[in-house]
Amino acid sequence: MAQTGDARAALSLARRPWSLPTAGGRVVVRGAMPGDLAAVAVLHGRCSATTLLQRYLKGGRPPSLSTLSDLMHRPLVVIALAPAGDVVALASATRASTAPNGDPEPGTTLQIGLLVRDDWQQLGVGRALAAHVAASAQLLGVRELVADVASQGLPLRRIMDGIGATKSSRNERGSRLRTRLDHAALAGLGPVSGVLVAG
Repeated sequence: MAQTGDARAALSLARRPWSLPTAGGRVVVRGAMPGDLAAVAVLHGRCSATTLLQRYLKGGRPPSLSTLSDLMHRPLVVIALAPAGDVVALASATRASTAPNGDPEPGTTLQIGLLVRDDWQQLGVGRALAAHVAASAQLLGVRELVADVASQGLPLRRIMDGIGATKSSRNERGSRLRTRLDHAALAGLGPVSGVLVAG
């Protein structure tokens, strides 16, 4: 899809680095890049099988390196870097079907994904990243986010409830959450609500 000036500006803002204070220290959130693949693979290696199951619903296993590599090229993927520089969380909003460059289009529904390393959970990182990705998607004209969760996916349900009006339905893998985005979602945009980082 050829990006308009407004879409380019929105994606630039979505990927711009910003700082988030947490109980675990200040993290820097920015758009993921292909060079982050190794660090993102390490993130997955440091997550428990339960955490991976809640994220991917595939028996508690991480995705393949080729799948992660593809993810690093998507426009609405952000990572959180701890003070030591390691990736401690990743959030994404991607199209279920692959489109050229994975670009979101106005009016589409995107699949939201969130992975937070076990020792960084319940510190507000996941909530902030999910809110930022939702706000970025809303800026681009996306009206709905969906997430497939295991039966124990209550933390993500709470996060999605904070983003917008969320409904759930049962499916063979657990539950599907559908969250409608509205103008209020824009309050979660990190570079607006957080502290901008130079560079």
